[in-house]
Amino acid sequence: MTEQELCERIAAAVGDVDLFDTDIPAIDLYLDQILSLVAEKNNESTPRYQGRALTKTMVNNYSKDGLISPITGKKYSRAHIVEMLLVYALKNTLSIDEIKRVLTGVREECGFAGDDMIRAYHQFLGLKENNRKRAGEVVHGMLKEDGLSTQSDYDFFLSLLDILSLSAYLKEIGREMLEGRYMDLAAREQEQRDREEKEKQEKDVEKANAKKQAGVEKRKRKAQKSIKRADRIMSKIEEPQPQGEGEES
Repeated sequence: MTEQELCERIAAAVGDVDLFDTDIPAIDLYLDQILSLVAEKNNESTPRYQGRALTKTMVNNYSKDGLISPITGKKYSRAHIVEMLLVYALKNTLSIDEIKRVLTGVREECGFAGDDMIRAYHQFLGLKENNRKRAGEVVHGMLKEDGLSTQSDYDFFLSLLDILSLSAYLKEIGREMLEGRYMDLAAREQEQRDREEKEKQEKDVEKANAKKQAGVEKRKRKAQKSIKRADRIMSKIEEPQPQGEGEES
């Protein structure tokens, strides 16, 4: 691969076109309208990105999994759309559970509201644009520093391994950062289940003890009634009988 071809490949790899928050109307939109907006932007991208559509199924899954905030009715606000776009941007790097951990963390742990998310998304796209330029510079710089040339079959293979290893490390660094900052949702959910199970067990014990105590009280009352009944019978037996007429005194 010549130097020119490498430059063309890098340009194609970073040739996605983003939907900015300023491109989103201020009014709430139906899902079909949102998908059309995203599709129009994708059509401006390089071929690598044109087939990466945002679909109804994807958005419905985002909603079901709690990745985007609940909506009222069938329309989505600009903040909801931004959440969709953040998931859409992150899903090629992080798992759905990891994305949920990030977005839940910024909402619940950091108190991010809709306006905060919109502002963060706007700045993120600016950083992303910088990274489009930075990516090419990094690739050329590291290959030069490592003494590799893509024009050689052997060096091309090493260059590919070199670039992919850096990509893998950057991805793992991101994961380490999010794991160190945002709560593990699976662990939290398990902790909640354990707490609920413990509370259930405690209630079951209390209920069993109450039932046992009620049984004791019931038997006690029954025994007391039996004693009283026996006392009444004994008192009648011991009570002197009246003498009949004609009997000697």
